Amino acid sequence: MNGDSRDRGILSQADRAYLRGEADLATVQSERNTRARIRDRIYDAVLDFELVVGELTDHDRKLIFEKRLAETEGTEAFDALVSAVAFLYQATGDTELDFETVLKEGINVAEATDERVATVDFDLTFRSLTVEQLRNKLDSGEELSLTEIAYLHDSDEVRMDELARYFGDSDAVTSEIDDGRIQSKVTNF
Repeated sequence: MNGDSRDRGILSQADRAYLRGEADLATVQSERNTRARIRDRIYDAVLDFELVVGELTDHDRKLIFEKRLAETEGTEAFDALVSAVAFLYQATGDTELDFETVLKEGINVAEATDERVATVDFDLTFRSLTVEQLRNKLDSGEELSLTEIAYLHDSDEVRMDELARYFGDSDAVTSEIDDGRIQSKVTNF
């Protein structure tokens, strides 16, 4: 998400610029203050979700997601929701809480408003990513996930034109994918 023209959410425009590396803070103390302010806002926002889930009307939620988020251009809505889940997954890992338990309870809190309960099956399997392994998948015609494509894109071992040849006209694709979020890059492939 670019976010330069957006109003303040959890982050102010200055906070967003700082996190993107676009702001040059004058002193070490001002950088510490900025980082502390961002941490405080995120902490308070996470605590606010209990109130939002319990008290925000269905109508208001639908106006946010069916109207505003669904009308965003390109992959912005997808990136925003994936990033929110990724952040909460990482954050849960920083606590003593189990993500599977948090996920199951969160889904059931949401489903309880429709007077039903859900059975959630969650299977998480880890495997390492290597450039060689992913090149072999591409060479054998297997599809790559967005995460795998992002890994190759960020790797110093793979040139952009080399990656682009797997997805189409390398000159056209390479010229279009030099910046932005990975979802946008993948969409261009």
